[in-house]
Amino acid sequence: MKLGDFFRSTRFRVLLCIIAVLVGMMLYSLKQGGQTDFIRNAAQTVSAPVRKFSASISNRVNTVLDTYFESKAYREENDYLRAQIAEQNARLVGMDDTQRELKALRDQLAIKEKSNGFVMSEPCVNLMPLTNDLSGGFIIDQGEKDGILLNSPVICSQGLIGVVTEVGENFSTVTTILSSDLSVGAVVLETGDSGIVEGTLKCAADNKTKMIYLDEDNTVHAGDLVITAGTTGLFPYGLAIGNVTETGMAETGLTAYAELKPSVDFDTLKSVTVLLDFEGKGVSFNEN
Repeated sequence: MKLGDFFRSTRFRVLLCIIAVLVGMMLYSLKQGGQTDFIRNAAQTVSAPVRKFSASISNRVNTVLDTYFESKAYREENDYLRAQIAEQNARLVGMDDTQRELKALRDQLAIKEKSNGFVMSEPCVNLMPLTNDLSGGFIIDQGEKDGILLNSPVICSQGLIGVVTEVGENFSTVTTILSSDLSVGAVVLETGDSGIVEGTLKCAADNKTKMIYLDEDNTVHAGDLVITAGTTGLFPYGLAIGNVTETGMAETGLTAYAELKPSVDFDTLKSVTVLLDFEGKGVSFNEN
């Protein structure tokens, strides 16, 4: 029973009457002096349940008050801990962003160490893959306002990723070397054999690409590195494309091919660089 309901109950009224009687007996006892031992004892006997009940009520009130203040303290402590957790989470997110930016800058530094003549974009974030694109195309977070140009090579320190095939104001689309829509003049570094790197759906399904139009008398072997030839003016010379995994003859029997494992790990690609300018850009081999 709540205290408010008790104070309005019949039991409380009876208790008041008992208390009034006891008070009267006590006053009478004081008036009669030492001759009221019997009355005093009777009053103590009668008042014992009242004192016990009063103590019980007091204990209940103290318990309710303690529970309230403890609960308030718990709520305040929980709010404080939640705020601390939120602050720590924000710090972790900030640290993750910082580490990602640092990794991107290190990647660009590695590119510059290989070729000082490159003019590069700021590090671009790989935002999301293209829907239903088996060749691993994706969208980056930079566009025209950032100086991104159509058909610009997209690279990282590991090598050639692909080219920019669509440019918006704030975003751009990248087509990778796994795509059959992209053709790259290439040369085998160890042997000097040349051909065209052009993806196929079958190779893309295995995360590979293909070098075609190799001379039937080529000396290419598994493990050889294929790089950009730099003969068309679309790509600089020497960007790593991939390593040969196997070779064979084309169905026509006139040329050979080599399947390649790309130098770039597309599954872990978070940041890329767009190559805006380089020595020999726009100048084909036949024009020299």
